[in-house]
Amino acid sequence: MRRAVPVSFLVLSMFVLTEESSAQDSSPKPPEVAVTGRCSISVVPDRAIVLAAVINNASSAADAGSENARIVSNVIARVRAAGVTDKQITNSGYSLGQDFENGDRRKSRGFQARNTVRIEVGQVADVGKVLDAALAGGATEIQPIQFMGPDMPGARAQALRAAVQDARRDAEILAEAAGGSLGKLLSISSGQTQSTYYELVTVTAASAVSPTAIRPNDVTVSAFANARWEFVPKR
Repeated sequence: MRRAVPVSFLVLSMFVLTEESSAQDSSPKPPEVAVTGRCSISVVPDRAIVLAAVINNASSAADAGSENARIVSNVIARVRAAGVTDKQITNSGYSLGQDFENGDRRKSRGFQARNTVRIEVGQVADVGKVLDAALAGGATEIQPIQFMGPDMPGARAQALRAAVQDARRDAEILAEAAGGSLGKLLSISSGQTQSTYYELVTVTAASAVSPTAIRPNDVTVSAFANARWEFVPKR
């Protein structure tokens, strides 16, 4: 009998705690003010990254790979001659596999090799020259060019601070219009996007007769701040 009493008491205590927890959960939450602040700033680009791809087909995998290697070597040689150093040239992707007509695996067209050369261009004024060198070497596709400013992390921090200030201003206006003011900050989070790309162009060496002129727009750094405050009604 003595051992049964604590068990019954424990069950009763759990029941009471459950009832109290349910009562607390069902209590209405205080009103909140939730906003999203935004800010975009412009940065003048001072450098760029060029991705020049070499794509070729052959009847066998060995021939496709060998020809691709020959063309890529020529592209790299031309880019070096244009003033790009070895440290600025890397490979960003390589693939070799069967090529099918319209995606139909029953109709093989041989094999296709693809190798993408990543080129860091230290000055925006040299982008056109580097493009022409890559095309003259045999590159068959130029992927979107990525432009960057001198201090992208600093630009993002600046935009993010301004986005938080924008969120605070909007929240204060909303709270005042609703007949109250802001209370304590409940949560804040951020998200950021960066417009750093030039348009996609697909060209061949034969089309690169005239020097390529690239005049990029400023890089746009956009920051977002999602924030929530307590709403304090006026008494």
